[in-house]
Amino acid sequence: MIRQMSEEDLPRVYAIALSSLDEYYLPEVFSFFLNQWPGGQLVACSVTGKVIGFICGSRLGPERVGIALLAVERESRRRGAGSELLAALRRRAVAEGAYTVQLEVRIENGAAISFYKSRGFIAAEALPAFYNNGGDAIRMIGATVQNS
Repeated sequence: MIRQMSEEDLPRVYAIALSSLDEYYLPEVFSFFLNQWPGGQLVACSVTGKVIGFICGSRLGPERVGIALLAVERESRRRGAGSELLAALRRRAVAEGAYTVQLEVRIENGAAISFYKSRGFIAAEALPAFYNNGGDAIRMIGATVQNS
């Protein structure tokens, strides 16, 4: 189940971020996203209601949204939660008039690059030294509505 993130979800979202992402984020980052665009902050929940993943989107302009963070706890990966989160964010973006989604991913993160490519994203730009540790990234662009 996918639903809008709430303040009550933030401790669990932060825990997933700490265990799943290779950059460190202050807890306040998640509150910032929630306040900046509440509709673009979504969580995936198990059948028991436990938050197992999240996506943080941001408005980059009237016709473009960004995916700042997407993570699913390790035990729940490869079961569709990431795909559902991405699809739900795309629907929210369309509802608000956006037609393009962009994101940045570490160049060495082949699994994430494959995930996004299989969902219609293309590599658009190399971003040398993009990450805090000097790591390189690729900017990927996709449509809000994926042609099937």
